Amino acid sequence: MSSIQRMRRQEDQTGGAGLADRSSVVTIEALAEHHIPAVVAACGDWQELAQFGPPYWRPRSEAELRRKIAVTAGPEMASDYNFVLVEDGGRLVGECSVHGIDWRCRVAQIGIAIWRVEDRRSGYGQLALQAMTDYAFGYLGLLRVEGWIIADNTPSLGLVRSAGWQHEGTLRRRYLHGGRWCDVEVMALLA
Repeated sequence: MSSIQRMRRQEDQTGGAGLADRSSVVTIEALAEHHIPAVVAACGDWQELAQFGPPYWRPRSEAELRRKIAVTAGPEMASDYNFVLVEDGGRLVGECSVHGIDWRCRVAQIGIAIWRVEDRRSGYGQLALQAMTDYAFGYLGLLRVEGWIIADNTPSLGLVRSAGWQHEGTLRRRYLHGGRWCDVEVMALLA
């Protein structure tokens, strides 16, 4: 499956005379070899991305991304499914995944990253969250998804809460960033 979902993103932009509406199509595609250079380049500011947690605590590498692609190859069910968000015109804006899948208990984690500051809070995260939730519950048949979110990441916490996710606990001092230990909030949604 190379493209799991095409979604229309509405963006309101204020101009001098009033409100303009711009619409673009965002495709969520399985991470593939031809995406690797764009992902490595987009994650070049890994220090800024590190505040949001793994895997951004260090520079991204081509080898790491090839491992993510390889884990989904083959006829068996994988433990991770990795995708990129592609705007019309081919520009990659982020990545999302269903990962850490426990097939016995039918549970996984969902991860979303919008790489560039200027692309955040533009609806991409909401599209990715909906696509990954639909993929996990609808296609994979999972019964529970979780998100482990750095406690200071209020936009992401607000996003999952607005989608009906529930707070289930706090992992205290779970992530080290910039010499400071951060708590991680465990959020979950049931099918």
